[in-house]
Amino acid sequence: MVEANLDPDILKVFAQDRPVIELRALDPGYSGHGSDVWLVRTAAEEMIIRSSRLREEPDHEFWWGLKALFGVDPRDLIHFEAGLKLLRGIPDIPVPRVLGRKQLQGREYLAVERMKGSMLSSFVGQPDGLLRQFGVWLAKVHSLAFDGFGNLAGTQAEAKERFHPRLAETMRIMVEREHAHDPAMNEYLAAVLEELRHLPAPESFCPVMIDMGPTQFLAENGKITALVDAEAYAAAPRELDFIGLEYELDERAARPFIEGYSSVFDMPDLSRCRRAYRFFYRLMGVAGSVDIRRWMAQTELF
Repeated sequence: MVEANLDPDILKVFAQDRPVIELRALDPGYSGHGSDVWLVRTAAEEMIIRSSRLREEPDHEFWWGLKALFGVDPRDLIHFEAGLKLLRGIPDIPVPRVLGRKQLQGREYLAVERMKGSMLSSFVGQPDGLLRQFGVWLAKVHSLAFDGFGNLAGTQAEAKERFHPRLAETMRIMVEREHAHDPAMNEYLAAVLEELRHLPAPESFCPVMIDMGPTQFLAENGKITALVDAEAYAAAPRELDFIGLEYELDERAARPFIEGYSSVFDMPDLSRCRRAYRFFYRLMGVAGSVDIRRWMAQTELF
């Protein structure tokens, strides 16, 4: 049995006293991830156990911003569980079944079933069918509408009219925290805050993966076989998913994705909100510490 840093008492609870054939720590495939993840295999089943790495109040730019704006605390796996349970109703891309959630010595653990497939390393270069499948699935996710914004567990919810004022305040604090002496960041902040004062409230909110990327999915034989990472889901404007995807797709990959999405739901208009929402994603460090000018000049795909 491979050694991995998982509390034996938690292993005993989830394995239900069955002999463990394999125990292996898994690499989520990207830096800055907020969870420890293990594969556990017994004679009866395979499961994935995960637990937040965070012990104190979130301080990393991404997790701080997620909690400040949407009330998603990565230490509380109720958010991950709520995301999986909501998305299980959409059949196009399966999500793991939740097997249990336990707490031991102040640390929470969530067990889910292991899904088939290998981690998807990139959306670019994938078969058109996979990209259309992804577009159809995302449109169906976006069809799940909420009246306000917050998190999927329901621990924080605010009226839609408050979204842009709260976004503005969150970004102001994030610049003060991380970029107070950066003239370019402060210049963009001033311009974005002015835009937000005149930007209408989003029409609706839906489940949005704030760090949308390929490594949250598994694939096999030219199809996405599962979504396996839901720790950064929030009730947010659907435009945010498209903001993130402009950094994950290229023009060729965008075409079948748009075809799939448009077969279910009209594409959103990003022209009015793109600069403000892109600036927010840069402050969140969604794709790392990219120079702000290069970040804002990214090719527009939608």
